[in-house]
Amino acid sequence: MDRTQPDIAVLVVSDYGGRTDGDWDYLRATLGALARQADAAKMEVLLVDSTPADEPMPRDVPALVPGLRVIADPAATTAELLNAAARATSAPLIAVLDGDCVPAPRWLAAARATMDEHTDAVAASGRTLYPMERLTFRVLATLSRSYLDPGHAGTTTFISANNAVFRRDVLLAHPLGPHRRPLAARLQTEAIRLAGGTLRFAPEMEVVHRFEGWPMERRIRRRVGYRAIRVRQLAPEAPYAWMLRLGPLVVPVVVAARTIESWMSCVRAGRHYGVRWFEQPVALATAVYVHLLEIGGMREALAEGRSAPPGALSRSVAP
Repeated sequence: MDRTQPDIAVLVVSDYGGRTDGDWDYLRATLGALARQADAAKMEVLLVDSTPADEPMPRDVPALVPGLRVIADPAATTAELLNAAARATSAPLIAVLDGDCVPAPRWLAAARATMDEHTDAVAASGRTLYPMERLTFRVLATLSRSYLDPGHAGTTTFISANNAVFRRDVLLAHPLGPHRRPLAARLQTEAIRLAGGTLRFAPEMEVVHRFEGWPMERRIRRRVGYRAIRVRQLAPEAPYAWMLRLGPLVVPVVVAARTIESWMSCVRAGRHYGVRWFEQPVALATAVYVHLLEIGGMREALAEGRSAPPGALSRSVAP
């Protein structure tokens, strides 16, 4: 395979560590699915490895994709490594895929086709599912992953951090900032959107994300609550940032607004995540609970904002 001039680079992010031997099987599944992609010619794969130094990656893992390059630095954050990987490739398109997301057979072809057919688009996200065997998993996938899903291919206002494709020049112009990756990625998307970039949703860019049930969902929801407030502290131009003037009262307002938005997402896109019409009441009730789980993260962000010196928040945003 000629990789001298790749037309797309896939940055696979391995940042969850290998607490057990079985954890590496998720990354093996992701890399194996990439190696089997339809239309894989001229694809370059870079493994962004920020696993802890005391949890070394098994030697067989990088060998799953011929020509794979590893981008690693024990002293660097995942965001810094992703920025370095974007600079390290010459491919005009760069896809970002979490190491525990297994792509569908035509994921790569769909990423290419979306960006080729929509020349105005600067980035696109795909559909992220959880394993479909349990109703709980299907419902939580709808509530956690359909926020950017219009229910069909089209424009969107968000880009997923775990399943997306960008034009390289856009990533270089808007690198990830000095924050934890989920927050940095959300701020990056907001910067791209405010600069006038068109964002698209490509449902055929489908992946199945590792899911560990309610313990994982609780961790996610606290981070989501934190991010909902912190993004607006750091980027006052973001939609609804004015609500921060409400002080602590912003928390119930945001919880209510996000719950209503999730209800709308269930109706709009639930069927694409395996939620059948007669299961919708379960999804609507679960939406109330999961957004209550975000309150702790919101309060944490508000406390950080109150303790920051004047001007510190605006200075912490990458240009």
